[in-house]
Amino acid sequence: MKWLFLTLLLINLGLFMLIYPQQQVAERSSLLADVGELKLAGEQESAAANDEPGAVATEELMVEADETTKPELEEPPLKDRPAEQQQTQQTALPEEPPAEEIVAETPPPPPQEESPEEVSVRCAMLGYVDTRSAAEEISVRMRALGFKPELQSESRNEQAGYWVLIPQQSTRREAVNIAKKLEESGVSDLWRFTSGKLVHAISLGLFRDEIRAGDRKREIDALGFNSVIQPRYREKTNYWLSYKTGNSAVLSDRDWAGLVKDFPELVRKEIECQ
Repeated sequence: MKWLFLTLLLINLGLFMLIYPQQQVAERSSLLADVGELKLAGEQESAAANDEPGAVATEELMVEADETTKPELEEPPLKDRPAEQQQTQQTALPEEPPAEEIVAETPPPPPQEESPEEVSVRCAMLGYVDTRSAAEEISVRMRALGFKPELQSESRNEQAGYWVLIPQQSTRREAVNIAKKLEESGVSDLWRFTSGKLVHAISLGLFRDEIRAGDRKREIDALGFNSVIQPRYREKTNYWLSYKTGNSAVLSDRDWAGLVKDFPELVRKEIECQ
């Protein structure tokens, strides 16, 4: 049995070795049937050269013409060169001159404006006058000279003379009796106060001068009466003008003389500015 198996195996191997190569050749021939005749590339170029002799000559002429037209020193473009040649070419380029440093010009300082000349301002007053109308007239004249005066006023008690009096009596009857006795003695210039601070007193005269008032007192005393001298005060309103003076408005001596001529009581003096 063993020998029969070996015999059949040898027969199969022999048939395989005979049949398999023939099948491979048949398959290759079937694949190349539609391709046509195959030739090597070198055989095709030589055949084409033999078939067209003028083409070779033309190509040779074109090659020679290209060689004669190219300059001997022509170099390939920088992008087609190796990296080392590009770097060499870049370093061989001439260096650009350093840019000039631009220095910004400092603008000239603006011209300094001259400070205006300081005006010396002072304050003064003109006074006093007794009536408001006189003060208003002076104000108009000062404004015509370039000033801006302000009208001021003040009231005060001032001495207006000297009384020669028979002092106040306690009652009206006593004052009346004394007045009658003075008249009987020849004194006609008298006045009996019936109200006010001097009620029940008798006036024997008002004098501007204290000396004359003293003479009158001695005269009354000689008649046997007891008289006194008493200053007389009255409330009086005075008017005056305050103004500022400077370079633009100055009261000249000529203008001042004209004011004093019309208002002799006028006085000028400096005061503190407010």
